[in-house]
This record gives sequence, structure tokens and C-alpha cells, in this order.
Amino acid sequence: MDMNSVIDAIKSRRAIRNFEDKPVPDSAIQTLLEAATYAPSAINIQPWKFTIITNKAEMKRLSDMAKPSLIRALPDVGDEGLVGLKRRLSDPQFNIFYNAPLLIFVSGVKSLYAVYDCSMAAQNMMLAAYSLGIGSCWIGTAVHTANDPKVKADLGVPEDYEVHAAIIFGYPKGVPKAPLKRPAQVLKRID
Repeated sequence: MDMNSVIDAIKSRRAIRNFEDKPVPDSAIQTLLEAATYAPSAINIQPWKFTIITNKAEMKRLSDMAKPSLIRALPDVGDEGLVGLKRRLSDPQFNIFYNAPLLIFVSGVKSLYAVYDCSMAAQNMMLAAYSLGIGSCWIGTAVHTANDPKVKADLGVPEDYEVHAAIIFGYPKGVPKAPLKRPAQVLKRID
């Protein structure tokens, strides 16, 4: 069965957390940003703005700022994934950005629909990256810290904007195996 390239990319893209020590070229970054701007947006507001970070020391600083509040927020028992995350966050060497060569924050003007619009822009960047042989991973744990007023100012995010996504990019050092996917669960179909 032949699949079209969009469906194939959706089904084969993986979250990458291990990267080659190789920068993402500026031309690729521009392609990612352009792909983001083709996302749909409510009332065509196109609320997004982007902060690009390639400085690994700055990423480490942001990671170190985020970890303490994340540790406090996670339970000590329960879901094994969350407990494992809490353990990793407690390691001083762990970087929530996985030492990626590129981090892009997607911010949107404070509005009812900006979180959806910016999320679609982020997904466009992740699919575009995959098409260029670049891996990506959405780092949800970074968003709370990025919205701290001082951090927002450091990131160049205007006061009337909120950070909605943090995505890392880089050339993959291996690709993880596909997880088992559950079939879509239809709550109800109304014909």
C-alpha cells in the first residue's frame, strides 16, 4: 500500500532526545519558521512569535531554572513515567533540553485561541524538521518556567504574549522504536 508523504511523515516521525554534536544550519531554521507560519490560525490572527536559542549554556541555565519547580510539582509515587522523570530531574547533569543544538520557543499574543494556533505552528515545524532529516521533541516541562516574567523578558517575549511551546531540534543519534499506538476511540458518532 502506498502512503502519501504527509501521512508517512505523521506515522514515522518520533520524538528525538539524543542528538549529534552538529548545529542546525540557519537555512534549515528559516525553513522551520516558514513552515510554522503556514499553520492555520483563528480569524487569521497568526499570533506567533519565535525565540531561537542555539547557545547551549543558555539552554542549560534555563533547564537548571526549570528543574526545581518541576521536582516539587511531581508526585513521589504513582505513574512510573512521572516518578522516573522526577528522578532524572533530580540529577544535576540532566538537561531538560537533552543537549540539543537548537531550541525554539513559540509564543502567542494573549488571546482565546493562541495556544491552539501556536501548537499547530509547532507541529508544522516538527514535521518540516522531519522532512529535512532533523529530529525534534516538544519539551512541555519548559513552558511554565518560560512564562515567568523575568525569563520571558530574557527570551524577548513581550508582556502581552505567552509562551505556548518549547521544541528542541537537532540531527538524531538514532531513532527510537515506534511505541504501540492504540486505535482511535470514538466516543460517539452522529450521522
